[in-house]
Amino acid sequence: MCGNAATRAHVDTPAPAAIPASAPTDRRPKTIDARPPTSCNNHDDDSTTTFSQPEIAPIRTPPSSRKEKRKQRKNATLPTPPSSDTEQPTKRTPPNNPQRAPSLSPSLTMAKSLTQKTYPLLICSLGNPGPTYAHTLHSAGHTLTSHIAAVKSYQPFTAGLSGRVARPDNTTYSFGPLQGFRKTNSKEVGPGEDDWTLWQSTSLMNVSGKPLARAFAAFSSELARHGRGPGRLVVIHDELEAPLGKVSVRDGGSSARGHNGVKSVQGAMPGGTKWWRIGVGIGRPESREPDAVAGYVLRKMHAGEMRAMEKACAGVVKVLREISEGKR
Repeated sequence: MCGNAATRAHVDTPAPAAIPASAPTDRRPKTIDARPPTSCNNHDDDSTTTFSQPEIAPIRTPPSSRKEKRKQRKNATLPTPPSSDTEQPTKRTPPNNPQRAPSLSPSLTMAKSLTQKTYPLLICSLGNPGPTYAHTLHSAGHTLTSHIAAVKSYQPFTAGLSGRVARPDNTTYSFGPLQGFRKTNSKEVGPGEDDWTLWQSTSLMNVSGKPLARAFAAFSSELARHGRGPGRLVVIHDELEAPLGKVSVRDGGSSARGHNGVKSVQGAMPGGTKWWRIGVGIGRPESREPDAVAGYVLRKMHAGEMRAMEKACAGVVKVLREISEGKR
């Protein structure tokens, strides 16, 4: 069509007759070429005619490999990435007053406090008094309580509660411009400290029950005055025939197994009193004759036996904490 227009550029062609208004118009659909629009210059009227085509979606070339197919499926589902490398996704700015984490409900707080409740302990050791019997096998209980007091930096043993007492060192010092330095010894136990009072009998082994019972009664009254709740009694003693350094724990009313000191305590304690006893093995002599047994338990411990007692302290402390925490 454009080629014919170019050949007739200088030929005088009469203008076509106007179509009457009443003449019927051809309403059949026109066939439109799908080729891109073409502009042709009609030199007869020196105007430009443009054929517009409908918008057609671009045709995607089928992928030539499985890798490209997977890539097309991935790109079809993923969001459009930022237009530049420097463009970053928008970040939410935290509020100026962020909300605090919700606190524990009263019921949970109460349950936690109940699980953390501990009982004050009066820890009594049995043995014979004085330097003559110090560190003998029969006074192994005194050796253990002395070692525990030294490791925990308790105050020195002094007279008290019908025996000798060592307590936690809660001494504090304060300074003022008028009174200067002031020393204060609080009865309260610091946070994280074991609420224990160590007591050593000053009576002979076989008659140590009554002083011990009086000590526990005074200890319980002292706790009541300070509103610290009920306390518990634990007795530490040597245990013949048990392997050296072996730690065992029993109910206070269980069989004494021939131990005269335990028998004395059982006879002196009021009925219905709940208490515990911890035995530490001291081995046994080769002979079961009374004289051989007496000579064995009343002799001084040698260095190896002393080390065994010190190692046994770890097991003793573990049991004491279980009793204090109500696990026994």
